Amino acid sequence: MKKKISISIGILLLFSFLGTTSVLSEDCVSVILEKDTLKVGDNFFVCPSNATINENISTGCVELVAINGNFCVYKAKTSGTIVFEHCDTKVTVRIFPKETPFGALMNLLGRGKN
Repeated sequence: MKKKISISIGILLLFSFLGTTSVLSEDCVSVILEKDTLKVGDNFFVCPSNATINENISTGCVELVAINGNFCVYKAKTSGTIVFEHCDTKVTVRIFPKETPFGALMNLLGRGKN
């Protein structure tokens, strides 16, 4: 009888330890981006899907297009920077304005901004 009680207490302690560690463990994955520099109108994906955009630091605008499993697809709407956060990691995406046909012609002639 003492042997059964000691085995059951041992199993109980083992299960309680496993349960505590599974509850306390964090599933923190760093943010993964498809591209970190893009132009207005481009699509890009961000993994994991629960990464948030820091509105206080971000200056650009993106639109959520789709959520597919563990990643989200965004579309760049305006130029600027977007900061994605997940756990303690921050990743910045830079969005540049699209070049207009007139701007491309001016660059070819050597009178553009670049």
